[in-house]
Amino acid sequence: MLVKSVYCKTVLCRSRIYGVDYAINPYTGCLHGCAYCYVPSTLKRLPKNLEWGQYVFAKINAPHVLMKEVRRVGKGYVLLSSVTDPYQPIEKVYELTRRILEVLSRKDFPIVILTK
Repeated sequence: MLVKSVYCKTVLCRSRIYGVDYAINPYTGCLHGCAYCYVPSTLKRLPKNLEWGQYVFAKINAPHVLMKEVRRVGKGYVLLSSVTDPYQPIEKVYELTRRILEVLSRKDFPIVILTK
């Protein structure tokens, strides 16, 4: 298992999912490793020598980056975690999902949360 802190340049991504304008993924990877998960089939590459469910990268600056991004974009529906679980066990340590929700709620963005 690999858990690593990383920095991101952007966090709010335009989405092509019906009914959703933006997607945010506070983590890359997921430690649940669910057999029924659709995400591994959508990935172009995995970290070297790691299977899905064996790694997660926490985007530790995501809430700060998001604060800047929400000032520049129009309001729209945000899907939180289209390719990861926002409430996997490491959320207790990083609290990225919680802090992202705080930023979005202050700016009145409608939020949809996808979780296990």
